[in-house]
Amino acid sequence: MFAALGYYYAQLRQAQAKRAKPPRLEHIEWAIRLSGLPTGAKILCVGARNAQEPRAFRERGYHAVGVDLLPSVDRTMRWGDFHRLPFGAGRFDLVYAVHVYEHARDIAAAAREATRVLKPDGFLYAVFPIGFVPSGHDLVDFGSPEGFLRWFPGLQRVWSRETPTEAAVLGRRFGP
Repeated sequence: MFAALGYYYAQLRQAQAKRAKPPRLEHIEWAIRLSGLPTGAKILCVGARNAQEPRAFRERGYHAVGVDLLPSVDRTMRWGDFHRLPFGAGRFDLVYAVHVYEHARDIAAAAREATRVLKPDGFLYAVFPIGFVPSGHDLVDFGSPEGFLRWFPGLQRVWSRETPTEAAVLGRRFGP
């Protein structure tokens, strides 16, 4: 319960700071370029909060929807918990999550859900902090792209990069 309250508090605090900032366009561009997805592909933005990420994908010709516990009122957003996504299996070509999975209270469940909603040969693009002390808000330090992908059954690393404080990974779901 305290983890959930910490999450809500942090989201409300960050919402004000991020209203004027553009979405993390560099990550959107990386995800598109590295996955090679054609326009029209279906994209799920996990933890999208303010709809900027789904909107940015839509502006580039993709069908994108966002999901968050505290979504903005926008046609591209839906309420949902990434531990139990409100979508059918094999629906998305790309699951996009920037600074999301470190907040999971049950990373195994969240990882299974991300993998479940991916189409066979679909991609997961994730960015997450590394090298921190877990707290009530940031619960999981994956340590590396390999440490992150260990939690995601059926995904294989296609690409990754690390800085001292952050990692990014593109994984692909092979098989059914």
